[in-house]
Parts: sequence; C-alpha cells; structure tokens
Amino acid sequence: MELNFLTIADSAEDLQPLHQLLGSFQSQAQVNVSLQRIGWDRAWQTLLMAAVEGKGPQLSQIGSTWTPTLAMLEALRAFSRDEANSMGGDRHFLPQAWETVSSGDLREINAIPWTIYTFVLFYRRDLLLRAGLDPDQVFLTPQAMREGFTRLKKDGITPWAFPSLHPYADLVHIASSWARANGGDFISADRPKPVFARPEACRGLMDFFELFPFMPPSARGLSVEACTQAFARGETAVLVGGVEVADELLGSPQAAQEMRANLGVTTLPGVPWIGGDHLVIWKNVLPNAENEKAALELVRFLSRKETQVEFFKIQNVLPARSDAYDEISFSLDTTLPAVRRVLETGRPHPHVRLWRRIEAFLDEMLLDIGSRVLQTSATPAADTAKEMLSQYEQKLAAVLKG
Repeated sequence: MELNFLTIADSAEDLQPLHQLLGSFQSQAQVNVSLQRIGWDRAWQTLLMAAVEGKGPQLSQIGSTWTPTLAMLEALRAFSRDEANSMGGDRHFLPQAWETVSSGDLREINAIPWTIYTFVLFYRRDLLLRAGLDPDQVFLTPQAMREGFTRLKKDGITPWAFPSLHPYADLVHIASSWARANGGDFISADRPKPVFARPEACRGLMDFFELFPFMPPSARGLSVEACTQAFARGETAVLVGGVEVADELLGSPQAAQEMRANLGVTTLPGVPWIGGDHLVIWKNVLPNAENEKAALELVRFLSRKETQVEFFKIQNVLPARSDAYDEISFSLDTTLPAVRRVLETGRPHPHVRLWRRIEAFLDEMLLDIGSRVLQTSATPAADTAKEMLSQYEQKLAAVLKG
C-alpha cells in the first residue's frame, strides 16, 4: 500500500529528517509513504487550486492558518472527536495550536497539530551590559526596547539589522507582537475587520517602526540570511529569528567567539505570535477504506509525543504537543525559559477564513511602511506609520466588504 503525503520544504535535502522519521512507521504499518515536496513560495496556491478542483493529495502538511479556507471548500476529511482525542486532543496539544484545527462556526476538527513556530530575540549580553542595559529588562516592552536601542546607538553599537526594502513573508508574524502589545491586533477576532489603525494596535506598530531608523544604511535592505550573518560576525547586538537559529549561530563558521560566549535568547516585546503546521487528510482518500485507515494511522504516528520529540531532535522544529517539552533540550540555557514564556503568553492570528489573502495584504502594507520610514528620514517614523496605517485600514476594509 502507498500513501501520497504532500510536504512543504524548500529543498529535497530538507526532507531527509522526515524520511528518517517515517522509516519505523513504514516497516511496522507495511505502508510505503511517498513524499511529494512543494516549496513554501508555491504551497498555498497549489493547495488552494487542489481544493477548488477536488484534486488534492491523500495527506498533506498545511500552514495552521490555512485550515478554515480549505475546510470551507469542503476538501478535507474531518476527524471525529474520538479520533482527535486518541491522537492527543485538547488535553495534550498546545491550546494555541488546538484552537486553529476547526473550521470556524462548524467546529469540525479538520486538522491535527504537527509543529509550532514562533520568533524570538537573540542578543549579545556583553554589548548590552557595555551600554548599561539589563538583558532581563530591556526587551520587556516596546518602549523599553526603543530606549535600549537609543542607548546602544549612543554607545557606538549597531542595535540590529532587520529584513527591509524587500518582501519578507514573516513580517506580519513578527510585527504582530507589537500590534498586540497594548491590547490591539491586525484583524478583529469576531469577523474579518481591520483594526490596526485603532489606538491600541497603532501605538504598538508605531513603536515597531520607530526601531527601523536605528539600522545604519549598511544594514538596510538585507535579507534574512544577511541579517543573521551580520549578527554572527558580531556587527549587531540584536537579531530576530526562529528558535532554531540558535544552533545556526553557534555552528556558523562566520561566528565571532564573543558572540558564541555571550549569546542569549528572550521573547519579543508584546504578545508573541504562535503559528506552525497541521496535518490534514483530503477527501480524495475516502473511496479507499484501507488508504483512509493508513492515513489516520500516519497522522496518529506523527502526532505522538515520542515522534514529536524525535522530530525535534533531528529537525529542530518545536512540537505541537505540550507534554513533549519536558523531554527536549536546547543548546542555550536561555532558550527553554523564553520558549515557555512564548507558550504562556503567545497566541495565533485570528482564525478567520481567507486569512492568507489578508496576510498578503498586511505583509505588503508593512513592507511599504518600513520602506517609507527608511527613505524619508525627515519625517518621524511614528508619524509616517500612523498616517499609512490609517490609509491601509480603509483600503482593507473596502476589500473585505467587497
């Protein structure tokens, strides 16, 4: 028997850990799992068209925010409550992951959490101390972070490099921490309505864009990889990245010894975003009862605590199960406390249909505001952000009404 499992990865090499993980399942279940890969740049459009045309794979990985739209198109096989509970259910999966498995008002369980993803701050302890900053206090609020950057710059230290002037798909995820810092958000939870120009969210986003002028001209327009390399070389004091970046920094041949010795991890200010990936079974599997049963068993295998712990060890991806965190360890002693704070305070984006369309709009908006801030230094960053947020909120409101 063969199962078709569509996975999302940017290169074939990225699938090697999953191939390794599936070895025991294939031998025990007597099932050959055929992995098909698609890059993140094409994944959403490909899966959306598959859902519209009814030609989806048997099993696939999806972004957690994609669940409502794919379910709305009636492309997914729902999990019964007993099936979901046998895989962990709301008892063992993180609440932030579990709240995104249902299709809105119907409350059907359309997906099972697989991994989670979030962003953290990496910092140079020695550079902060040199500027008279307490690493435990300087990133607690957006205002404290801005004041800290002011101290770093005054001391001749480049505070950070951040992807700018070019499209960056994770921009909305990172900026959401600031948007929520004062009780705001990008989109209302009750129905898709933009609220980012309201005072609560606007104040936080103004704080976010006030950090952009702290990048010197040489640090503007850099890619994610270039920002990471600059931090590794010791050229900046702060870096935003996924939790897995710690191992990349420590293992980088470009890493300065001072960076390795003084590397710390903490949470973003505000309310961190928690996203990740889910596993779904497509309705294409239903005509064949044996394939349906095998697909259920594969989802059950991948969602087990033991499997998620092993996947973390070989792929360095955070588990979606809460009971897995007692059995994993990180290369830096400050990482686990930071991750636990994220899990205590963070939350996903509002679970609304057509989120991917909204997300693309927000990424374009944030890129435009950041670019304008960097290109018009004569105008205060906060003023530019406030004016443009108001304009963009009106645009998105009109789009969603239409």
